[in-house]
Amino acid sequence: MTDYGIQIPILGSNADRTIKSLREDPELAASEPQWLIEEELPKLSRREIVRVHDEAYTDRLLAASRDGSGPCETEMQRTFELVDTDGRNHRYEPESARFNLCELRDQSLRLAGGTLRGAEIAVQNPERFCFYLGGGMHHGQRGWGEGFCPINDLVIAIRALQAAGSIESAWVVDVDAHKGDGTAALTANDDTIQTVSVHMADGWPMDQPRILSDGTPNPSFVPSTIDVPIAAGEEGEYLFRLQNAMEQMEDRFGVPDFVLVVDGADPYERDQLPSAELLKMTAAQLLARDAYLYRWVRTRAVPSLFVMAGNYGYHSWEVYSQFLAAQLKGELEN
Repeated sequence: MTDYGIQIPILGSNADRTIKSLREDPELAASEPQWLIEEELPKLSRREIVRVHDEAYTDRLLAASRDGSGPCETEMQRTFELVDTDGRNHRYEPESARFNLCELRDQSLRLAGGTLRGAEIAVQNPERFCFYLGGGMHHGQRGWGEGFCPINDLVIAIRALQAAGSIESAWVVDVDAHKGDGTAALTANDDTIQTVSVHMADGWPMDQPRILSDGTPNPSFVPSTIDVPIAAGEEGEYLFRLQNAMEQMEDRFGVPDFVLVVDGADPYERDQLPSAELLKMTAAQLLARDAYLYRWVRTRAVPSLFVMAGNYGYHSWEVYSQFLAAQLKGELEN
């Protein structure tokens, strides 16, 4: 993120590192045309965004700017927590930036467009496994961006599929280190979308005040359909609790038309985001997590899309590479 002056440990592209590692695998290199789809990412339209987000917020976010100033910059500063309560820059050095914050907005909208495109491909090809190397902006709220998420691409993609008549019901299964608070709040009153969030029991966003400065309840505390908080030191119970949550979901709701998995790598012990340090899962534990969710959707023949979500620093690509290599080699079919 240093190209935008933001001092957050996003050090190059974990998507690129993941693809590079798969291409370097002699067993997979020859079959690349069968497992890799490369398309230009479509930028989301205003119509797609306002199905989910407040129109006034959408207009501020989309406001044109030649120099990166104005409503767009203000919203992106809030989303990435770049200015503290005293008006000082926080993890932000704008003088070092190569690109302005409105260009970061445009990149975010393209990444979100990739989530929608991936969801469309998944529903159109239910026999195929689909993993999108991007997306997962699960903190985006109706009227503001938060937690590095200017919009919520997950709910936007599901609403678009519903509007097109491609699906009726969907689940969001979120295994990022942080609670999928925006997704829970945006879908709280809609029985067609159910949410599971397996996340750190403490830390952000659960360390925020329950009442906002304007006196309204903080939507970060809106419950998911099923929340599974994991405390530090409970990593060994993670898979059991995830399995139990999925069993409860199926008992209560049957099988949905579509599952969107928010496959964060930030619970990984080698991830470098400070706010995710309360979970320290091994690569083997995360492979067991991903393999379980893969088998869950495949054995039920549910169209699904996995998205990357949180991944920070130099090593998080290892989580995705091990999972995708095992899937492509057929090692997860037993």
